[in-house]
Amino acid sequence: MAILKDCLVVVVGGSSGMGLATAKAALSDGARVVITGRSAEKLAAANEVLGGRARTAVLEITQEDSVAQLFSELGPVDHILCTAGSPVAAKRLQVDSSLMRGAFDTRVMGDIFVAKHAASRMRAGGSITFIVGVAAPRPYEGSAVTSAACAAVEGLTRGLAVDLAPLRVNAIRPGYVDTEMIGEVLGEKKDEYLAAIAKKLLVRRIGRVEDIADAALFLMKNGYVTGITLTVDGGHVLV
Repeated sequence: MAILKDCLVVVVGGSSGMGLATAKAALSDGARVVITGRSAEKLAAANEVLGGRARTAVLEITQEDSVAQLFSELGPVDHILCTAGSPVAAKRLQVDSSLMRGAFDTRVMGDIFVAKHAASRMRAGGSITFIVGVAAPRPYEGSAVTSAACAAVEGLTRGLAVDLAPLRVNAIRPGYVDTEMIGEVLGEKKDEYLAAIAKKLLVRRIGRVEDIADAALFLMKNGYVTGITLTVDGGHVLV
């Protein structure tokens, strides 16, 4: 398995959660890391957590020009993790249509923009990894739009693995992971809800961001894996 020493790893959505954990893990493995996000302030705070070792770049992933500019400025890239997502609670589709469209613009079109503008600048042996969600194979009440967006990215992953070969393209399908985004969705009920979910999972705990970071580094370093969606969910799809 390859190592990441001196590789350039770009974490799209790296100011918190799974992205920040992956940036930290990649730095520990000797990589050079760029983290992106919408907020310069959040990126600065994240880089403090990383000991100031990362490069930061403000990015609006739904704007193709912004994505194109980022990768034109970075030069050759080795690996990309794209964590961009948008929490949408669309129970029975009773939510403003602009919010539903936003979920697709961020998660699906954003990933397409990243692949489009990064692929030609990636070194041999490089990889792109997308974050999807367990809602694709196992929807929960109110997840119809999110489930559809995640499923679309899983299809995109397989298609791009063929179109961009030998560049490798994979996805990670996390289950319930304790992140800021899940807090936005669940609000004050977060702790109670996650505790109940943990009791049902085969591993009897909620996922940690480090679990996803481990999966991301595996997909970056294993040069014989492409076109897959790696489920990291504590057995959620089985219960």
